[in-house]
Amino acid sequence: MKITTRNLPWKDKKLKKFEIKNEKIRVILLTIGGILAGFVNGFLGTGGGILLVFALALTAKGESTPDSVRDRFATVIAVIIILSAVSVIFYGKTADMGAASPYIIPGMLGGAAGALLLDKINVKWLKRIFAIMVLWAGICFLR
Repeated sequence: MKITTRNLPWKDKKLKKFEIKNEKIRVILLTIGGILAGFVNGFLGTGGGILLVFALALTAKGESTPDSVRDRFATVIAVIIILSAVSVIFYGKTADMGAASPYIIPGMLGGAAGALLLDKINVKWLKRIFAIMVLWAGICFLR
């Protein structure tokens, strides 16, 4: 069953207010979200993906299905690869690749495992895991 703003009565009024029907406005908002994500990723080295997840969720076209939520996460990963590559080019002179090297292969293995599990995890739990990671990252950065 597809979940739409029409069959979520407790959220219907809230979501309908924010539903963006004009395609030009959606593109502008996604462009602004992309610029902000790139800036945050380049400036802080992290966080651009979080902004993209929110931007894609806010500009979703009316329906939210488990597949569309998973597609958003996968899309964000594809964009972050490129954003991270651009950041590495600019950070290249100051980045310590020796310090990064122990994380590259395990990170690739973890990324593959996460991608394989993405379709097997209930979207409800995926959102919860994401929220916990955002909170944890925020708390760690405040220290």
